[in-house]
Amino acid sequence: MAWHIVGTYYAPCSCKVGCPCMLGEMEGDQVWCSGGQWVHIGSGDVDGVDVGGAKLAWVADWPKGFLGGEGVGRIYFDPAVSAAQRATLEPLFKGQRGGVYEVVGQLVKQWLPTQEAPIDIQSGSDETRITVGKIGVAFAKPLRGATGELTRLLHGAAAFRNDIGLANGKGTYWRDPDMRQWDSLGHAEITEFDWSA
Repeated sequence: MAWHIVGTYYAPCSCKVGCPCMLGEMEGDQVWCSGGQWVHIGSGDVDGVDVGGAKLAWVADWPKGFLGGEGVGRIYFDPAVSAAQRATLEPLFKGQRGGVYEVVGQLVKQWLPTQEAPIDIQSGSDETRITVGKIGVAFAKPLRGATGELTRLLHGAAAFRNDIGLANGKGTYWRDPDMRQWDSLGHAEITEFDWSA
């Protein structure tokens, strides 16, 4: 059951910049909410399986807001992620292995069958663009203060939001035919993580 992963996640959603879910509100900006995390694991081990280099995304729709629960989600793995890596990572990101993702398991009620899709991450000096096959594109442009420092939120709602970097996600869209079709109104996050359980 032991795991440890280090890497970066990008989390655009359907809300405006400063998603209300981050601060404990039960409804998203459009009453409903869609979003998730696009994850690049730099290094890690799950039950003895090396998961370094794995790229995946999990995306979900909520009828009111992320913290309101009752979500429907799906995990997408890049084709380079091996069967052994998938077998250990899928339950982790569904919240079944404890740690920071345990809250995801409580807020996403139904998981659609996992899919495979090429995940391409292009990081520039000021913006990251991530494509997930032909399903969607995510953008994350870090927000900065007057002197250039990254804008951060400490101790936000949900376990994996203890220290997050805020970003602008305009241009993000999602088109899985089995899920809500949405475009971001501007919210995104970029966060380096070091998590274990």
